[in-house]
Amino acid sequence: MNIKLVCSAGAALVFNMLAVSAQADEYTVFDSSDIELVSATTEPSELQLTGTENEVGTTPDTVFTAYEAAPEAANCQTCQSTCNCGQYCQCDTCQSCTLCDRIPLLNKFPSDPCFKHWVMPVSNPVWSIDPRSLTYVRGVFVNQMIDSQTPVLGAGDLQVYALQLGIALNERLSIIAVKDGFNTLQTRGLGNSHGWADIALGIKYVLIRDVDNQFLLSTGIIYEAHNGTTSVFQGNGQGIWNPYLTGGKELANGGHFIANAGFHLPADDFDNSTSFWYSLHYDHPLTEKLSALAEMNGIVYTKSGGALPVNFEGGDWINLGATNVAGNDFISMAFGADYKINECLSFAGVWEFPITNRKDLMDSRTTATLTLTF
Repeated sequence: MNIKLVCSAGAALVFNMLAVSAQADEYTVFDSSDIELVSATTEPSELQLTGTENEVGTTPDTVFTAYEAAPEAANCQTCQSTCNCGQYCQCDTCQSCTLCDRIPLLNKFPSDPCFKHWVMPVSNPVWSIDPRSLTYVRGVFVNQMIDSQTPVLGAGDLQVYALQLGIALNERLSIIAVKDGFNTLQTRGLGNSHGWADIALGIKYVLIRDVDNQFLLSTGIIYEAHNGTTSVFQGNGQGIWNPYLTGGKELANGGHFIANAGFHLPADDFDNSTSFWYSLHYDHPLTEKLSALAEMNGIVYTKSGGALPVNFEGGDWINLGATNVAGNDFISMAFGADYKINECLSFAGVWEFPITNRKDLMDSRTTATLTLTF
């Protein structure tokens, strides 16, 4: 009997010792006096050894709650925009939202953000096409002086007030409207007149889009209708087709070179002359916002029209259908500047003049643009 009692007491003592040891091990895992568990949001510099000042152990629920409360990783460390325009950190850069991103409809078709530092050509505004896929609204003002030696017309001037539009359907395909607006014409020979310009619409498709090397090659076609006012030399013929090719490259110094060329092909080659045109553009950054511009424009008339018995033509804005212009060449140079007011608004202006003996209707020209890019 005594032996059974001693054995029972010994077994109870061993069991109690094992229970105490297991309890001590359990608290060691979750409540060490030397290490404090921290949430996922704690910075590495905040990790530190603690002593007995934190006696309450961190539970698993506390850790899981801290992970759930941690903010999602930002798309870019330097983006500060909060207007949800969906243009964070594309092409390793950050594009913050501006007023333009909040304008209905157009902000749903954003421009290709990977070439946002380029500058749009200014002179020859109808034919010289930017190779980028852009959504923009562009106001254009042209003041063109006519040489006093111009047959029939004599000295005079032409003013153009136009609005251009581009809609980027994606990073390669866009719709463009390059000619419209209101014209005023004052000449010594024909007097004063005013009226509407023809409307020209087209498409543009980016064939090569090399973001790493900042190179673009695009093509497209523009159709110019004959809806304008005849007293300002618009609305003649049956429309004109303009297939074109345009390309550009960012240079090592931060400047950009754009070259484009195309044909002016009338549906009725009696009322309009036929020509081949080309334009060159170079912009050079002077400051973060200001760029200097240099451009050259040329026209080679390949076939005369039959409408007016003269040996000069009207250039990019006017097609006279002159009877004696085949083989004529016209080249002009333009110099000016582009100023970026903010991320989406820029103002540009150039002064243009002929460098060939042939002036056609241009003695000199001033072109100014105000462009909203979305």
